[in-house]
Amino acid sequence: MAQLETSSDIVSNRGRSLEPKVPVFFDVLNNLWDPELNSDGIVNLGLAENALMQTEMRKFINSQPPVENHALTYGDGFSGSKKLKASVCRFLNKQFRPITPLLPEHLCITSGASNALENCAWALCDPGDHILVGRPYWTTFRTIFGNRANVNMLDVSLQGIDPMGLEAVDRFETAFNRARDEGKRIKAVLLCSPNNPLVTGRCYSEDVLKAYMKLCQKLDLHLISDELYGISVWDNPEMSDPTPFTSVIAIDTENLIDPRRIHAVWGLSKDFGATGLRVGVLISQANKNFLNACESISLMNFPSSVADSIVASLLGNDSFLDTFISEYRARLSWSYQHVTSFLREHGIPYQQSNAALFVWARLGDVMKGQDDDTILRRLRAEKVYLTSGATSAAEEPGWFRIVMAHPRVVLDEGLTRILRVINTA
Repeated sequence: MAQLETSSDIVSNRGRSLEPKVPVFFDVLNNLWDPELNSDGIVNLGLAENALMQTEMRKFINSQPPVENHALTYGDGFSGSKKLKASVCRFLNKQFRPITPLLPEHLCITSGASNALENCAWALCDPGDHILVGRPYWTTFRTIFGNRANVNMLDVSLQGIDPMGLEAVDRFETAFNRARDEGKRIKAVLLCSPNNPLVTGRCYSEDVLKAYMKLCQKLDLHLISDELYGISVWDNPEMSDPTPFTSVIAIDTENLIDPRRIHAVWGLSKDFGATGLRVGVLISQANKNFLNACESISLMNFPSSVADSIVASLLGNDSFLDTFISEYRARLSWSYQHVTSFLREHGIPYQQSNAALFVWARLGDVMKGQDDDTILRRLRAEKVYLTSGATSAAEEPGWFRIVMAHPRVVLDEGLTRILRVINTA
């Protein structure tokens, strides 16, 4: 009998390095709570999914005519059909109000926003390069930029200041200078606007975005703006003067930055609760060379032609969209008020927000003496899934992200389980 091969014989070094990086939430998805079908399952308030408008989305999709033969082919190419690009332009020109109207040639459609970001890693950076990002941040950025393209995130400390203010821009410059002195190559600044989880659910002001543009021009960097929650902005009656969402493409770049350095990413996963459709949009209005580079690898990145057809119809239907977005924002506002009312009732501090799908709550204040990992273990024992600040590169312990974009029955079950953990602390 032949000798059994060792693990080093049957996978590559690269394969072994990837094996430990399987997402930790897959076990949650395999055992989701359902009040009737799986009452002993896990309540998922940690994964950034939006379940508020699933019924409306499902009804819209099911109301569409059957797909044509064209949807079973490679379509019009690998970076989005002509119809989809036209619909995206029409929709974002209305919602994001770009200073230069979007045209189809400004876009590359990808299989999700994460893939659009990975395109930035492939086409704007070389292996070993770094991208600046403020703490805390969605640490899956490390996976998106690093697993295949070998581009590194370089954390910028924003502790002790307003992370959405002008002082934060200075911190980015300080981090750049330190990294350069250490021999690191920096290629871009990455912003998430509205932000997640850095001051979860707030938007950058136009003045701050302009300051980042000036900084990137000064330091010879690209500015990548992840605007995945750009439609998910809602009314918070507790905030008297919230900063509205401003897209980077809505700012006149003259005397600020070479427009070839500005790139934005949007998609359907959060604003439309459609992670399963896998449609992302990469926008670069002045850098045709960059988009050509993305086009060259689009065979590995394009969404299904069926999803392309569905989204093209969705974004071209003004009457449906107006009703959908209005109702969606109202439900987000209600969900936020419902969750924060619970937090106030039980003395749990939280950060005010008016955008995105989350409440950033400091559970550590009511579970004193327990570190984030201990709190997470106790939550998981009670079968409720949250993500902690520690898993988001937070600089202070005790913070946890609660996903609020769920129907009331899910929120109430999750909050009840969180309270049980707190009461037995």
